[in-house]
Amino acid sequence: MALKRERGSNKTKGLCKLAIDDDMTIYAIEALKQGLSEEIDIYDRFELNLGAVEEIDSAGVQLLLALRTELMTKKKELRISAMSAPVAKLIERYGVVDYFNTGDAA
Repeated sequence: MALKRERGSNKTKGLCKLAIDDDMTIYAIEALKQGLSEEIDIYDRFELNLGAVEEIDSAGVQLLLALRTELMTKKKELRISAMSAPVAKLIERYGVVDYFNTGDAA
């Protein structure tokens, strides 16, 4: 499975740590979207590790933006804890790097 809950997720504290360890392309987006939507109502804060994503396309960027928008609407937080070079390059190319809280998570 491309979406995995990482150690450190804690329902009591409202923190969900997720890792995507597969491509974020149009071919995988539906499964990723479904997996993410299953977690959204359970937690208040999300930490997303994209360090293992080797390939991403515009559908992957759209998924990240849609996730960010949905979480903001529900007054929830999103942090990207790690980003592979392809992810960093593409979100920079699209000019949306400032849309995401990145860096080391507390």
